[in-house]
Order: sequence, then C-alpha cells, then structure tokens
Amino acid sequence: MNKISQVTIVAVSSLGLMGAATMTTQAATWHQGTPTALRGHWKNKTINVGKYFGVKKLYSYESVRVKKNQINASLTQSEGWHITNTKWKSVGANAYTIVGTDMLNKSQQARFTFKRVGHGYVHIYYDGVNIAKNTPFSPNFYRVLKNTSY
Repeated sequence: MNKISQVTIVAVSSLGLMGAATMTTQAATWHQGTPTALRGHWKNKTINVGKYFGVKKLYSYESVRVKKNQINASLTQSEGWHITNTKWKSVGANAYTIVGTDMLNKSQQARFTFKRVGHGYVHIYYDGVNIAKNTPFSPNFYRVLKNTSY
C-alpha cells in the first residue's frame, strides 16, 4: 500500500470512531428546585360554586403558587397540596415534572406535572390526574403574577 491510501484509511477510521464517541444519550436530568419558567402564581377562572351548596353566590377558584423550592396548590383559601424539597425535569418541549416531599405525609413523595397548552395557559396534574378533573373548574390555568423573588 502506498502512503496516501494508508493515510486515507486511518483518517476515515478515526472519523468513524469520533462519530461513535460523540453520540449523546437522551437521559433525563433532574435539577434542584422548580423551573424558573413556572415560578409565580397560577389560577383558573373564578366561578360561582354556590349552586352546588344551595347558596346564591359563592365564588371560588383553584390556585397554584410555584416558589423556588416548593409548590402550594389550593381551592381558594382551603387546604390543598403542599410539596417541598423539590426537584424537576423537562418531559417534553412544553412540559415539566416536579417531585418533592408531601407536607401532609412527609414519608410520601408527590408529583406535579405542568403542561403548556396555549399562550400563557397550562394544565396542572397531581400524580398524573388533572387537578380540575371532576370539578366545575376549568383545566386551564393562567399566570396571575410572575414573581421570581420566591
């Protein structure tokens, strides 16, 4: 073999090995806290729920506050879901999963998933179930306040 063909073979072989070495995996990466894109106060449309309780006017809404290391979700001013010690990962182009310690049962882990469904709107799931499911509330949550100082 002449010198040019040997150099060509070595060059092609090394390019093939470099291509195999630079292949990336699609493993999900967990990050501490909550995504900055979700931080702030989210709520759905305020509705009159009084007809369900025999009251003429009783207005209510669902609210979710995403802070740096916790999530608080509730129905107007009532007790709801509270998770702390959070970590998150991206589960698609427009979705995030956040897990943390459930404050009501500290030995249990809870999971919230936020999925963007339109400009400024998200659907919020708790352990895989939309938190507005089987309620008179809209599943569309919009941002009330974007506060990055949480």
